Amino acid sequence: MLVALSFASASAVIETDPGVLSQTMQRAYEEGAKKGWPFSATLYYQTTVFDAGRSFALFKPADPHYAEVAAIAIQVATDAHYDPLLNDDASLWYVRDAAKWVQEHGDADQAKKASALLDKIVAGDADPAALARQAEDDAIANATAFRRDPDSLIQIVVADVRAYNLTLDRRYRRLMFLHASEPTMPLTRLPDPEGAQLFAIADEALHGGGGFTETDRFEAKMLDERRRTTPALQTTGRTRSVPNEVRLSRTAPADEYFGRTRLSPLGAGNEIIRINKYLDAGWGKRMAQDALYLESSLEDWQHQYPHDPTLPPRLLAFYRLLVRIDDVTTQPEAKKIRNLVLVQYAGSAQARELAAI
Repeated sequence: MLVALSFASASAVIETDPGVLSQTMQRAYEEGAKKGWPFSATLYYQTTVFDAGRSFALFKPADPHYAEVAAIAIQVATDAHYDPLLNDDASLWYVRDAAKWVQEHGDADQAKKASALLDKIVAGDADPAALARQAEDDAIANATAFRRDPDSLIQIVVADVRAYNLTLDRRYRRLMFLHASEPTMPLTRLPDPEGAQLFAIADEALHGGGGFTETDRFEAKMLDERRRTTPALQTTGRTRSVPNEVRLSRTAPADEYFGRTRLSPLGAGNEIIRINKYLDAGWGKRMAQDALYLESSLEDWQHQYPHDPTLPPRLLAFYRLLVRIDDVTTQPEAKKIRNLVLVQYAGSAQARELAAI
């Protein structure tokens, strides 16, 4: 059962302030309860809980509310079948930290849920195939739990697309066609880029692309017919709806500074350019330390503003920089950044580009 936590009114207006985010969390709970907790309201509440929790973890870890929000985060994550590949909050580091805290300090029931969540995260960390299977299972579990609520049902197709991108396993492509071609599947709710990719692959199947089965082609034809007869499916640029108060906290301010070298978002971009120029000049592994300092800034930025739409391009550029250096110290970091983009920004163009490398 979803739970709420009351907070005193906060005067701060900083988007990352725990008090401000806690108020947003409280309003999200009240709105969700009023609507009877449809899937979209549950996911929105989960987002506000994660935002408030990461803010306490970053700025007020000793505050008593840190523990309370952590417990709520694990409860909500359990109720909503939290899945790293499907979740769009890019706050896996916080979910992991909250689960560890609750595992050690929560009551028996809370600790059991936290342990189960950690086990799932660890299994996904170790094996992309396991992560893909988890996404499929969690999407189906939510569709069942929320009685095939349209917003929960469409997550099955999102899971198929993302699992295919992650693994390039044709089984997920077949599942994508199978699920998407169901007459009751609310395809008009499928966001981009998953929607665009679904129909692009269907077009490929219809026009002689290799590796498709006859069943694939039949289902692709059904999808094509549905698209041609459904005006809403011919619209490009569908996006997920985001409440304005959450949208405000997405983009990092230009004058905020992150990491040990205190780089702003613009400064981080300039540092990537600078290091690449030295690599062009043949400095190679001598730039490893500079790259690791830069990673500190990018990590701090991502922790504070995980929804920032400018982050995935920066992270992809940084991954390529690390690969260019190819030092024993940068290789593990390159793998970490690659996983961050592929999993936590799975819906981004950068994730699709990286998966193809």
